[in-house]
Amino acid sequence: MAERAPVYIVGGAVRDHLLGISSIPGWSHPIIANLNRDADRPSASLSQNKGAATTDLDLVLSGPVLPVARRVADRLGWAFYPLDEARDVARLIGDGADGRRIECDAAALRGDLRSDLLARDFSANALALELPFDSSPRLIDVCGGMRDVAAKRLRRVTPESLPNDPLRLLRAVRLAAQLGFTVEIETRKQILANAETILSVSAERVRHELWKLLDCARPDVGISELHALGLLSQLFPEVEALQGVTQSSRHHLDAYEHTLLAVRYAAELRDWLRGGPPPGDSSLSQTLDPWAEELRAHFSADIAAGRDRAGWLTWHALFHDTGKPGSHSTVIENGIERPRFAGHHQLSAQIAALRVANLRFSRREVLLAERVAALHGNPRDLFEALSPADPRIDPVAAYRFFRDAGSVVAGHQFAQISGKHSGRGPQPFDGLDVTLQAISDRQATGQERGDEWGRFLVSMEGLISYAFSQAAEHLTKPLVDGHSLMKHLRLTPGPRVGDIMRELAEAQAAGKITSENEALALAELLADKFNPSAAVDSHS
Repeated sequence: MAERAPVYIVGGAVRDHLLGISSIPGWSHPIIANLNRDADRPSASLSQNKGAATTDLDLVLSGPVLPVARRVADRLGWAFYPLDEARDVARLIGDGADGRRIECDAAALRGDLRSDLLARDFSANALALELPFDSSPRLIDVCGGMRDVAAKRLRRVTPESLPNDPLRLLRAVRLAAQLGFTVEIETRKQILANAETILSVSAERVRHELWKLLDCARPDVGISELHALGLLSQLFPEVEALQGVTQSSRHHLDAYEHTLLAVRYAAELRDWLRGGPPPGDSSLSQTLDPWAEELRAHFSADIAAGRDRAGWLTWHALFHDTGKPGSHSTVIENGIERPRFAGHHQLSAQIAALRVANLRFSRREVLLAERVAALHGNPRDLFEALSPADPRIDPVAAYRFFRDAGSVVAGHQFAQISGKHSGRGPQPFDGLDVTLQAISDRQATGQERGDEWGRFLVSMEGLISYAFSQAAEHLTKPLVDGHSLMKHLRLTPGPRVGDIMRELAEAQAAGKITSENEALALAELLADKFNPSAAVDSHS
């Protein structure tokens, strides 16, 4: 085909240009101003575009596309990938004029342009910008998409749009949450009537949409919309089951509303960790600010490609109490019946691991979700065990916390994972993820925080400072290793060696031993303590 035939930019790039979220360089179309003068148009107005140039383009053109895309990639020096040879779809990746990476998917038209646009999901995405070879760009709207963009309304293109791809049910919620749109009434009705069909979609595609939904500015609003449209019970029935679950007296909300609020606070922390505005609570902001560089280094690390630790905070908040409905019981205290949720942490961990695994997240992500859910109450327990007069967590308690969070292997050795921390080597502390989850959980508990909230933050700051302290770094290199210990004490491998090593690790964490000689001297004393034959003799 001739490369001078029209090429069309379609979908989200056109929509986002009109909304001012991003821009298509070289296009400033008078239809924006015209719509603002249209008396029949809804009162909402379109933005004058101030967004950065888009880095994600979808193009359609008359086929065959693959040979044309390959030639264009060669001319630009971009990478070329045949995404779907049967459907004639290619991807080009390269650098734009500003040095940013650009991804451009090029596909063959499905019939003519009108048919192609009418086969899309929502009217706001069924817009095309024609790029003729010898004239100015021309906006093409075949189903009223411009009016829906102006009204910030999400509307199906046709009654067949949603059944043709049930993932679009979930995408409607994601786009509405991401763009601040409302879902049009007939579209809502169809989603609600067909919610169960979302289970026919591959786990990988659902995962992609859910990650984007929980990564938006107000994921709690998105979750509420999932519930309203019947999708939450299909995707996360354990979250749906939290509705009406009454909690202890320190809570002012039921377990479901508490979870939504915790998700909202987790999103605030996530955005701050990514360089956004500070959390709304000034006390929390003051607590975290001294450790901003270190925390951002930790939470910017990808757990899997394109999914960072910061993004997982909203997921941790979503799952943290899912074990409560299955562990609910009641007790009578001073003649008053009170709810109990014994073992809910472990049940929440099982649920989190199952849901994350079923969505085909990586094994590392499954383990992290499970660990945070299982241990999310540990920081609170540490705090409540302290004296109100001195809410600081001592080094041994902090050491045990990070050990239990999985950051320590074999009682003394910190696990090494990817991610750099201030030039000091790998940052291994999964306990930091537990700590920030505990903070968002505590924020969502009780209408009045008072002095207790300040003391709680002092305790959490103690955990954070421990993670980044020189004392914690010493634990990556024990003063004496297991082989030297066995040689010195003439021991054979077994549980006794492990017990001694754990005691040495805690003594090192507390600063009670600072050299190999001191470690070996303490080990000699511990060898008697953990001598099985001595225990037998003492009871004979």
